[in-house]
Amino acid sequence: MSTERKRTVVIIAVIIVIVGGYRIYALNYSDEGIMDHVIGHKGYDVNLVKEQVPVNIFVKPEWIAFGQDERKDLKVEVLEMNHTRILLNDVLNRGNDIYFSFEAFPGWEHRSGEFMYNGKLNPDGSVSLQGPHLRLTDMNGHEIPVGQCGEGPGISFSFGINPEDYHLIRDGFYVQYSDFNVYRYAKKINEEWLGYDSIFQ
Repeated sequence: MSTERKRTVVIIAVIIVIVGGYRIYALNYSDEGIMDHVIGHKGYDVNLVKEQVPVNIFVKPEWIAFGQDERKDLKVEVLEMNHTRILLNDVLNRGNDIYFSFEAFPGWEHRSGEFMYNGKLNPDGSVSLQGPHLRLTDMNGHEIPVGQCGEGPGISFSFGINPEDYHLIRDGFYVQYSDFNVYRYAKKINEEWLGYDSIFQ
């Protein structure tokens, strides 16, 4: 075998090792990979610890998009609990309402951990949504009507506030969201593996 051909074979082998290693990492050790395995009950025991834990968030007035068609891409952390960070992702003035989108990011660990999820995780890997259950109040504790709202994709929830209620949020407002369940997960001892077979799935 010529030197040039040997060099080519070595380069190809190195590329295969790098790509394979990255795929193993992405599927089994990245946040997305661990989340996929935990939620799908693939190689992990997942146990419900507490149901419908209320979270309380204060939305500051400077985060609110009062201008017509204004959008604020914030990604600001508003709360952390049970190893899960909750971010206000963005706020969009859609003309017919101001729409607030929140997303939760657990601190995933490969072997075991705890996290919050706004749905019921079923043993077959499916998810049952249970809300959204929202309560909005102004600075004086008066209830603010909730407009259009939703949950997902991912661990997220969102809601709108209608124009006739903008005066109630001028100084900021409080969000109580009660759909997070707390879960604990642990890698099954007999499935502590590097994930070679998942490279080809």
